[in-house]
Amino acid sequence: MEPVRHFPHAAPARDLLAPGLRVTFHGAYAVYFRPLPDAMVIVRVLHGARDASAIAERGGFRG
Repeated sequence: MEPVRHFPHAAPARDLLAPGLRVTFHGAYAVYFRPLPDAMVIVRVLHGARDASAIAERGGFRG
């Protein structure tokens, strides 16, 4: 996650799941976050086997 800390907008955007959402991976986990001017807000951490689209449909990326 170190590169994302310095360049958060380089992480892939996941706007279809939630506006402004981005993702990075750490081992078997996907870390979904929103970059802010002075911080990174971690929205959700999911195991890679989880269905992120189904979770988004149930509102799981609000926050």
